[in-house]
Amino acid sequence: MIELRNYAASDAERLVELANNANVSQFLVYTFPYPYTFEDAVWWITTGSQENGAITKAVEYHGELIGSVGVTPQTGWKSHTAEIGYWLGEQFWGRGIATQVLERMTNEVFSGERWTKLFAPVLSPNQASVRVLEKNGYQLEGILKNEVIKNGQLFDVHHYAKHRT
Repeated sequence: MIELRNYAASDAERLVELANNANVSQFLVYTFPYPYTFEDAVWWITTGSQENGAITKAVEYHGELIGSVGVTPQTGWKSHTAEIGYWLGEQFWGRGIATQVLERMTNEVFSGERWTKLFAPVLSPNQASVRVLEKNGYQLEGILKNEVIKNGQLFDVHHYAKHRT
């Protein structure tokens, strides 16, 4: 049973347990720290998960916090778009949970009138995330060569997107 809910202050300790993992953080955005501390978790729950109008949900599986999914609105001439991102604790990988989580969040976002396009930048080695996006009907719009540096290494970014129909 998967639930998407708001974060609670009581999630901080479990969030650290899940997020303080090099395998979890390796392909995530640069603002996702490693090591991941209790202070990082408190900041995320109280501030970061809502910054710049973001809508972020804690992912619960059978009553247990296992990850996160969220959208970050874009501004200006891209205000009809939002970036979508997700992660799960490593012990929950490979079970189809991320696919279900992305489907639920995508449907929730597209049920409103605010956004007509969701996009997800994926670092090239992260083929598991590519599969999750493709299973949900996201399409590759382009590959940006040597687009980001993470942990001293250059990565191509695969830009996936889905349009509300």
